[in-house]
Formats: sequence, C-alpha cells, structure tokens
Amino acid sequence: MKKSILIFSLLIASLSFFVVSCKKDKPTTEDPTTTIPMGTVTGKVTAANGTTAIPNANIFVDSGGEIYFTQSNREGVFSLSAPAGTQVLNVQSGSGRIFRAQYSVVIPENGTVQVPANTLLLTQSVNLAYITGLYDDIQSIIIDSLGYTATPITVADLSNLTLMQTFGAIFLNCGKSGLMDAQKYQNLKDYVDGGGCLYASDWAVEYLTGDGNMKTSGHKLSGHAKTSCATGMIGGFIEDSTLCTSKIGLFTTLYNTQVIAPDLQGFLGKTNVDVAYDLDGWDVIQQIESPWEVLVQDATNGNGPLAARLYVNSTNKYKNITKDGTWVTICHIPPGNPGNAHTITINSNALQAHLAHGDYLGSCNSGGTNGGVIYFTTFHNKPQGVISNDIQHLLEYFILNM
Repeated sequence: MKKSILIFSLLIASLSFFVVSCKKDKPTTEDPTTTIPMGTVTGKVTAANGTTAIPNANIFVDSGGEIYFTQSNREGVFSLSAPAGTQVLNVQSGSGRIFRAQYSVVIPENGTVQVPANTLLLTQSVNLAYITGLYDDIQSIIIDSLGYTATPITVADLSNLTLMQTFGAIFLNCGKSGLMDAQKYQNLKDYVDGGGCLYASDWAVEYLTGDGNMKTSGHKLSGHAKTSCATGMIGGFIEDSTLCTSKIGLFTTLYNTQVIAPDLQGFLGKTNVDVAYDLDGWDVIQQIESPWEVLVQDATNGNGPLAARLYVNSTNKYKNITKDGTWVTICHIPPGNPGNAHTITINSNALQAHLAHGDYLGSCNSGGTNGGVIYFTTFHNKPQGVISNDIQHLLEYFILNM
C-alpha cells in the first residue's frame, strides 16, 4: 500500500513539473516564431493648410526596428498594414528632416481603422528661409498654397553662416539684388556640406556657379567634370563643368517635356508636363555632369535639361542628426528586399535597433553621404504672377522633398 502511494505521489510530481515546464516554454509575442497580430490603418495626408493632398508621403510604423511602410497615392490617400494595438504613425515627406509628424492610432487586430479627415497634417519641423527676387516668388507657394512658414533673408545674410544654419532649407528666387563674394560662396558650400538644402531658379544659378564677382578658388564642390564651360562665370561653389548655363532661352511654352525621375513621376502622376517661359534670356543648361541628376528635360525642342538635383557628398557626420539629438535620418533596407530601400527620419532612441538590422545613416539616394540636396530649375516659379498646374505641383514637390 505504501509502495502504491509512493508511486502515485511521484506520478503527480512528474505531471506537475511537466505542466510548469510547458508554461515556461509557451511562445510569447517576443518569440520570433510567433505570428504578430496585424491590422490596417487608412487615411489621407494633407499639407499644413488641411486641404492640399500630399502625394508620395512616407507613412510608417516603427516597431522594434522593423518598419511597416507605405506611401500615399496622388490624392494623399494610403492604407498601411501594421501590428495591432496602440502604435505611433509617422507621416513624412522627402527624407523627413524638414516635414514630418507623428500620430497615435489604435489598430484593431484583423480590422481597419480610418483616421478622420483633416487629421493627418504634414507639419513643418524646421525653419525655412527665402531670398526675394525680381522675377520669382516661391515663398507664396510655401506660405499661401501649402500653409507653412518661411523667413525672408537677404544676400548680405549669406555672410552669416550661423544664421544660415538655423534654416533647414533656403529658397533662392531668380533676380537677386546684391553681389556675392568669396565668404558668401564659402558659407553656401559649408551650409550644404552640413546638411542644409537649397532651391535656385533660373538666374539664381549665380548663387551656385558664380555671378562674375569676386573670383574664388579652392572651395568649389568637386564633380566628375569632362569638359569646360565656355559661358561659366567666376565665383560660385559648384564647378562650372558639372553645371554650365547660358542666358539664351527664348519666350516659349515647351509642351510634353519629359519627367525623368521616378519619384517625381509618382508625385505628379504623369510623365510629361508643359513648361512656360514668359521671358527671354532664361538660363539654358548647356552642360550637366554627374553628380547632378536630371529631373525634367525637353528632348523634342533641343532645350535639354530643365530641372536637376544634386545630393551633396559630404563627410559631415552630424548632418543626419537634429540639433537637439532626438531625430536621425537613415536609409532603411527592408529585410530580403534591398531594392526597396527608403529614406526616413526616426527617433534617435531607435537608431541602434535599425543599425543592427542593416540600416545605415544618411539618405539612400546619396549612398549614405551626409550633405544636403540642391534643386535647380531653369523656369521661373511665378512668371508674371501666373503658373500652370504642372509648375505648381513641380514646385510643391521641390519644397516638400528637401
């Protein structure tokens, strides 16, 4: 009898141990073999004015270094599949350094939540500046059309690098008043080396390649020049042999010009645009070399490139981190899908998790280099006070994708 009781007791003890052991080994949500409960969030992204749709906005949830990512369509509408529960929804344009926002959403498991209209506003995270011009007025699009803010500065202010560095981007309108000099060119170079962005239209190319005043040497951005520029002006910080222009353009409208860049095609929802030039003497691009990228070109009438972009190669390692240290720009590489890499700006607390997954600091477009981006267009951004829808949307793209 005692032997039977002993055997029964041992059997109960063994069974208890087995039950406890099974509970300990039960998979949890942290277990990589566990299927993560998912849901869907939908909505529409607009500019700060609450009405202008933002195409190609980056929408993502960052969950433990894993990015659940999508982009808005031409109407600013999106649908994102992400882990269920309370999540932080990131909304950004371009690299996310200048325009970004975060919203808390509760995503239902196996369900869909729609963010109410006029909720997902793409907000401005850093200050912008502009220099007025005789022929352009891009600040009207920044302020009036999109609902953002921009501070007027002067050509003389380009002598103050500290002031310049308080702005995430500076917009240079065509037809400047005031002359450049060696210090101003050097400051512009240092500004973009440090991650600042520039937009220059038509004659404002003089800020980049020189206005003929104060010849300088030794501080132009190097490129892969193959030939010389016969019409180059002295001064500037961009090599004339990589971007060479001449004021020989004629009053005309160029129909069905080609949109080359895929991201710009997605933003516009088309591959051809009409570009109007209402004044003679606009700067025709005579020659353009790497590292410039042609965005829009006229192949039909022989006017060549009409808009171009340069990602500045810099060794300044601090460019990708905001001054308060809370945000950092990275190139996120989806596991198993490196061809679908995208540039985003994340909270710096999540950086190490992303680096461990194979992401790297800097823009995907520039291969991780740390400079800013420069846009140059040969067309005026507000010719005679009227612009077409095509030009309006082109300029919105340049503003939102610094």
